[in-house]
Amino acid sequence: MNTYIPSNSNPWDSDKIQFVCRRLGFGCSLSDINKYSNYTPEQTIEDIVQNAKLTDFTAAPEWADWDNKTFNSSGNNKAYYHTILQKQAFSDMINNGFRERLSLFWSNHFVVEYLDVNQPAYLYKYYKLIQENCLGNFQTFVRKMGLAPAMLMYLNGYQNKKNSPNENYARELYELFTLGEGNGYTQQDIIETARALTGFNRTETYMGEIEFNENTFDKGTKTIFGRTGKWGYDDVVNILFEEKRDLIADFICRKIYRYFVSPQANQNIIASMASTLKQNNFELEPVFKQLFKSEYFFDTKNSNVLIKSPIDMMIGLHLQLSLSYDENLDFPLQLRNKCRDMGQNIFSPVDVAGWQGNHDWINSETLPKRWEFADYLLIRYWKKNKNQFKKLIKNLVGNNENDLEVIVNKLKNFIFCPYQMKSEEMDEAIKIFIGEVPESYFEDGTWTINDDSVPRQVYDLLRFLVGLPEFQLK
Repeated sequence: MNTYIPSNSNPWDSDKIQFVCRRLGFGCSLSDINKYSNYTPEQTIEDIVQNAKLTDFTAAPEWADWDNKTFNSSGNNKAYYHTILQKQAFSDMINNGFRERLSLFWSNHFVVEYLDVNQPAYLYKYYKLIQENCLGNFQTFVRKMGLAPAMLMYLNGYQNKKNSPNENYARELYELFTLGEGNGYTQQDIIETARALTGFNRTETYMGEIEFNENTFDKGTKTIFGRTGKWGYDDVVNILFEEKRDLIADFICRKIYRYFVSPQANQNIIASMASTLKQNNFELEPVFKQLFKSEYFFDTKNSNVLIKSPIDMMIGLHLQLSLSYDENLDFPLQLRNKCRDMGQNIFSPVDVAGWQGNHDWINSETLPKRWEFADYLLIRYWKKNKNQFKKLIKNLVGNNENDLEVIVNKLKNFIFCPYQMKSEEMDEAIKIFIGEVPESYFEDGTWTINDDSVPRQVYDLLRFLVGLPEFQLK
């Protein structure tokens, strides 16, 4: 892939900066745009990746190592602690950009559902594992994830014993995590792999730390991908990445591509990413950098081809506007609740295959909620401080702008991906912005961007813009 080099016909501008911030994070403020305007595209990607690597991991809560008995005696039910972690995840996404974008991506790849796990300490360890490995080595990631207590619970690894093997994790290891459905493995491989994965079911206390139990491990000979031996857990991962490295690289790079670029796969780009992944011994960072620095990534045809998830929409709008809200409001909890109601309950995807995204996000039930909940955010900002809407528009257009079409376009371009409004949409937007102000005031210069009417005008215009279909795209 060729590296993106700005030119007169393909400049590095605010549209591209916002594109990067939406795709690699959840959006950006005007200050972010100003910052990266002084960077090259390559410097921008390096800065974003470096910040992700330097971001502190979420601190362990006091209950990070509690067993079931301790939770039951705490005075709170487990739902209370699950909610705490969900709120923390939303707070992390607001503050940590690319690192939490990756965390969200990988939590939808290595899926667990917190209600099925039903152990908050396990869920925290799972979340921390994702944060620690989201930009690291994929083989190491796979190896660690299979032993995470949440995964052992969710996919029945803790039930997998030599006399009663459970094939659930072995199947998903291949089908969902590394190879893809029916791609490069047989049912016999699953059976033999399940035997090699036995033994991880010993705990000192109920729902405490899960450890290896040699007495429940199948010590017999297994044949996996044509290789025979008395294989155990580490052997499975090693054999998988030795025998199926091409298939793994293609599968995971395809998934990265479809999440960050477009649902329409470009096999040449995916092949280049896969080659980089293999050349770097399955280190993920070089692949992400190669993709995000590429000319292909910045091609305008890749803009407006992904539908925002509920999290994208809510956090993205909040980050872009950078407006304040009532500090007494539990904002992360409100975001969690709204996104849950729109179908994206963090740590609880629809099934083991995760959210499929894009068109699955929008239907007759969720679309009205998207309009309602975007409006909910604007109302919260309005109630907190009306004048911040004036400050927002003045930061965008300056202190002397009075051309209504310019004002509408500046605000539209700030919260949208590149999109040319239809003439009837522009007419409606201008009508809404004028509001109760006499039209003659705009004709004779009586109205200015400093008028007391401006906060309400901007607020009403924003409510109109977020209701346009194109606002759902990124």
